[in-house]
Amino acid sequence: MFDEMLRDADPVPETTASRRTAPAPPVEPCCAVNRINGIPRDVLLLILSRLESRDAVRTCVLSREWRDLWRDVPRILVSSPVFGVDVDGNCEEGNPLFKRFVNRLLMLRNPVPLDKFELCHYINSQFEADSTDDKLWIAHALLSKARAVDVYVGGYALEIGPEVFTSQYLTILRLSSCNFTPGFFGHLQTGCKALRRLVLYKCSIGDTEISSHTLELLAIGVGCVFTSDDRVSISIPSLRHLHLFGRTPGRIPLLENTESLRIAFVSVGWFEGIGIQAGDDIRRFLRGISGVAKLGFYFVQTELNMGKSLQWCPKFNNLRFLTLGEWCLGEDFYALIVFLQNSPKLKTLTLDLKKYIDVPGILRGELRERSFTCTCLKTVEIICSEGNLVVDGLEKFLIDSGIAPGKIRIRH
Repeated sequence: MFDEMLRDADPVPETTASRRTAPAPPVEPCCAVNRINGIPRDVLLLILSRLESRDAVRTCVLSREWRDLWRDVPRILVSSPVFGVDVDGNCEEGNPLFKRFVNRLLMLRNPVPLDKFELCHYINSQFEADSTDDKLWIAHALLSKARAVDVYVGGYALEIGPEVFTSQYLTILRLSSCNFTPGFFGHLQTGCKALRRLVLYKCSIGDTEISSHTLELLAIGVGCVFTSDDRVSISIPSLRHLHLFGRTPGRIPLLENTESLRIAFVSVGWFEGIGIQAGDDIRRFLRGISGVAKLGFYFVQTELNMGKSLQWCPKFNNLRFLTLGEWCLGEDFYALIVFLQNSPKLKTLTLDLKKYIDVPGILRGELRERSFTCTCLKTVEIICSEGNLVVDGLEKFLIDSGIAPGKIRIRH
């Protein structure tokens, strides 16, 4: 059935001579024979679901009881690199065998609902990126009621249309290195009404309107690019966790209807707008996340003068945990002071000077009052490399601002 895959199942095959001379194995008591078959079937299926699907299928040679066990495994994990990768990361020799394996696996397994379908595919050419194999596999998994689908692509990005994703059971979707045509998010909203978590990484996004009535977590990670010149808007009333590190060639994305948002890790910058427009974009974006209890905020690539106006930063009345990057220390700690002045209930401040997220930006402005009061603040953690020249000045600034030295911790 999977003959190409199983040829190396016995790395040291017995010869006729060895079978004649080898001593007979000792006879064990009946109670000790084949103990593994005494494990409940549900437990065995759980164990097999932790294996790569190729290895799960290989267990069919263990015994008669295991011959068809793999057919009922509720999780599929298929990876093209397992079928042969050369030193340059190419899989041209292994890909045909990989495709044949996946096709037969999906065809021969029993119609058991899937807990998870995970596909790791190294694509070698643009022609292969436009092919239907991956899309058919994903569609088959959704027809098998998969609750979670993970697709990781190497090489060329997978070209994928919105029509692939239609399921009333899908709750978690993670996609890496995929190109989406316009309409992807609109179709997800109507075709996947149970979707709760969407994670994108190194994806090309053609939509300018991102909306949903069900998403609780949206992660648009590093490497994602919005391809439209128009401004992107995000409107998800149910959203509780936002991770936004995608790039847009124009203005900062507009956040709307995000009253439920509680956790946000975001990076803004790269925008073309300057002056009043850029300042207004930042103000509206921060207002969209002003209700969070936990925030990581990074400003990159851009130098922007906010003038005398402090209205660009709203009050973060629910904020308890705040993480800022090195960008907030420029211009005599201007941005850091503004955030602290607007976070009255802050408990933990983390200044991550070590994390690399593109080139730090700079916000400039004028402050009439540089003091701040954080009566709830318990800890200030500074994460930096050893010998960082900024740390001494930062520590002095915090102490001079009324933060007790015992609350400041430096971690390398």
